[in-house]
Amino acid sequence: MRRAEDRRRLTLLDRYPSRTLAAALGVLALSLLDAALTLYLIEHGAWEMNPVMAYFLSRGPFAFVVAKYGFTAVATAIFVLLSPLILPRSGIRARHFLRGALFVFAAVILWEIVLLLRLFSQAPPSG
Repeated sequence: MRRAEDRRRLTLLDRYPSRTLAAALGVLALSLLDAALTLYLIEHGAWEMNPVMAYFLSRGPFAFVVAKYGFTAVATAIFVLLSPLILPRSGIRARHFLRGALFVFAAVILWEIVLLLRLFSQAPPSG
């Protein structure tokens, strides 16, 4: 930005780097995978620890998936819109929050895979 007054304004772009799109799509895809794995684990004795998502789960699997995806989509859209900003006094770029969400979802998926492996190792042999 050329002018000092422009630096004090919130500027929203309508074009974003392809990495931002890739991270956003990754977060949304991992959110859906998380929902599917969560539902599978719950069918096999696990429980939902997040009280908000437990509420939607009590309303049924469809409500759970719609709520999970909806919350994630809104948060992801906000992260994308704010991604060009630099947080005052910290120098942290807001786009790092989108990458952080991608990392958190990846960690959750890895944990769910660990739980699935434990579940499969305890299952009695079929036949």
